[in-house]
Amino acid sequence: MMLTGGCLCGEIRYEAEALAGDVADYCHCGQCRRAGGAPVIAWLQVSPDRFRVTHGEPRGFHSSPGATRWFCPNCGSPLYMTDQDGRSVGITLGTLDRPEAVSPTVHGWHSARISWFETTDQLPRYPETPPYDL
Repeated sequence: MMLTGGCLCGEIRYEAEALAGDVADYCHCGQCRRAGGAPVIAWLQVSPDRFRVTHGEPRGFHSSPGATRWFCPNCGSPLYMTDQDGRSVGITLGTLDRPEAVSPTVHGWHSARISWFETTDQLPRYPETPPYDL
């Protein structure tokens, strides 16, 4: 399934191909909370060969060893994240044109979850990074 998305102001646009079995995760880690300004951020993990920016030039921020978060330099929307090994691109589900097209499949970094934030789903919960198997 081909997905499209972009930032709030429209300066950055991207497309990604999602395949059955791709991991979509809720991330509860502190860095995702701060970067997204929310108690949890939902991501879709795809291989880099299935993702491309189609308009604009996002700016990167090295948020931790091995990780770069990409955002719109105009409006600040957090868009995607890459790893230093070029293994995956994590796309923020909230920036998809049709976010309902992808449903999270797991919870990552559940050990860092804010105590007052709980979902009632029955998805697997990993204390740290879920397996992406890309």
